[in-house]
Amino acid sequence: MGYKMPERLPFLEDALQGLAFWVGYRRSYFRDYPLAEAALIAETCNLIQSKITDAQVLRPEVLYRRLADTSMKDELRDLWRADLAILDAAYPNPYQDNVWDAVHFIFEVKRGSSPKAEIDQDLRRLFHFKEVCRSGARAFLIVVSEAKLPKRFVDPKKGKSKLHGHPIPGTTGVYHVRRTVKAASSFDRKETANFACICEVFSQPPKKVLPEV
Repeated sequence: MGYKMPERLPFLEDALQGLAFWVGYRRSYFRDYPLAEAALIAETCNLIQSKITDAQVLRPEVLYRRLADTSMKDELRDLWRADLAILDAAYPNPYQDNVWDAVHFIFEVKRGSSPKAEIDQDLRRLFHFKEVCRSGARAFLIVVSEAKLPKRFVDPKKGKSKLHGHPIPGTTGVYHVRRTVKAASSFDRKETANFACICEVFSQPPKKVLPEV
């Protein structure tokens, strides 16, 4: 039994496959120095930018209150920013004006080694954005794991996404791991591969698809 889900995003999957390879490339230079989260966000931005259409713009570090009416949401504080947002190119500057009707996608990016509490906080932030978003935007957490299998999101035996719905702590929402891409030095070295997981956040659990009778 599956779920009735929005379409997967080939442009995002292509970009993050590139990110997994880029992490491996950087490790060949600096194996003993884990990549900073800011570096992962910057490269994710570069790769997604190369994939979007001319009708869209990608903007980093946009205040949540510019992306949605957060006035009734204590969980989305005035100075909190989304790591990345894809917007309608025809709309105003999101650093100066509200663009509540222009948001297509927003992303938070986290290292796989981040504490669980920090990852949960980003998931809750995306959930609360979904609750007040009026453009129907989709919200994603991108988890990048450097040379380590992220067991919360990836099945350690199969090396594939944990596909069922996962509750977001402290909310009624769920996230689904829509896709996991990896780069490894050999086919059987799942534990030390570089992973990028695409987790989509839903304010309401997607409906299950019932089998045909």
